[in-house]
Amino acid sequence: MVKVRMNTADVAAEVKCLRRLIGMRCSNVYDLSPKTYVFKLMKSSGVTESGESEKVLLLMESGVRLHTTAYFRDKSNTPSGFTLKLRKHIRTRRLEDVRQLGYDRIIVFQFGLGDNAYYIVLELYAQGNILLTDSEFMVMTLLRSHRDDDKGFAIMSRHCYPVELCRVFKRTTITTLQEALISLHNVDNNENIENNEVGTNDSGSSKAKQGNRKNGKLQESNKISSDGSRAKQGTLKAFLGEALGYGPQLSEHIILDAGLIPNTKIGKDFKLDDATIQVLAQAVTKFEDWLEDVISGDRIPEGYILMKLNNLGEKEQASCKTGSSDQIYDEFCPLLLNQFSQGIP
Repeated sequence: MVKVRMNTADVAAEVKCLRRLIGMRCSNVYDLSPKTYVFKLMKSSGVTESGESEKVLLLMESGVRLHTTAYFRDKSNTPSGFTLKLRKHIRTRRLEDVRQLGYDRIIVFQFGLGDNAYYIVLELYAQGNILLTDSEFMVMTLLRSHRDDDKGFAIMSRHCYPVELCRVFKRTTITTLQEALISLHNVDNNENIENNEVGTNDSGSSKAKQGNRKNGKLQESNKISSDGSRAKQGTLKAFLGEALGYGPQLSEHIILDAGLIPNTKIGKDFKLDDATIQVLAQAVTKFEDWLEDVISGDRIPEGYILMKLNNLGEKEQASCKTGSSDQIYDEFCPLLLNQFSQGIP
């Protein structure tokens, strides 16, 4: 399946690669769509074989992707107000830093230094966002405004961007995994208690109402309740992805590395013994070693492009040019994930 979202490992690897652009200046900004923008960066000291200044096209798509590109897409004839705002403040400015906020899928680009600095903040989670802030992270313009009163922050114009709320990288220990599993059992137990209380109340009220309600609607209510409990029963992959914050794809890689089955159903009867938790913790540590080395800059990610056989019909094969490849692009990843390596000889 073609990748449609970048996970934590993808972002960490991409940021590592993009740091080579530090020192280049923003020559221009173009909008390809309301969510996709291209930043043209140039380096006057770097000269190509043709004698021109070195230039790089950096593509950002809100909530989806971030990478350099060799292809210049068709841009809008009339730049949007957001594009004009970006041009006004960062054009001709030098790119001073590229970094990931904690291990969140948030990338910060710094243009300029000191009080004259401006930040481009790209969010690659949920609905995504692209923001322009001043040197103190006060939002000047953005694609999408939203607020979360429960968490006490608002992402909108003339509000300070909540950098302090990013998830700081922290090692996962056996204790962390055990506490996550205990919390899982506590949630299941609380749900069982609530269901029993509801069932008791329903049985008391059903005595007063006989006939069709007892045989019809009450049975329907019990069916909905049981269906709801089955829907809440997730998999080990989904649980670990949420508990660690790495998402389902990376959690599947970790679970396979531990020799477990990612789609194992978890619920009130699910339990891992100490030896299995130990093996799972070792697999998490192995991945976090890789992630920390990439984030800290000590490791250059290898990168893998995965292909699959192009299963064409007879008519499609006849229309293809002679010598065309029988493989097509399927996936890319900065480290070879176990779920993909199983099919590689």
